[in-house]
Amino acid sequence: MKKHTKTIIAVIIGITILIGGGWLINESRYPNVPAFNDHFTRKFLNKDKKVDDGFYEFESKTGQYTMWFPEKYQLLHENEQ
Repeated sequence: MKKHTKTIIAVIIGITILIGGGWLINESRYPNVPAFNDHFTRKFLNKDKKVDDGFYEFESKTGQYTMWFPEKYQLLHENEQ
């Protein structure tokens, strides 16, 4: 019984490390600017398409329009009001 418990604990720790490591790798994929530091704002931005110095392409969730979005800003969403 004791060996079985240690195995389960080791598996849980291993999974936690893998998930945590994946999160860190995921986060480092984005530019280090305020717009990409906010998870909500990031959903609308194309990290690979910097349209001009200080701006990234913003695409609406309907796909109907795109615009330039300043990298120093973040979107305010309902939960933050």
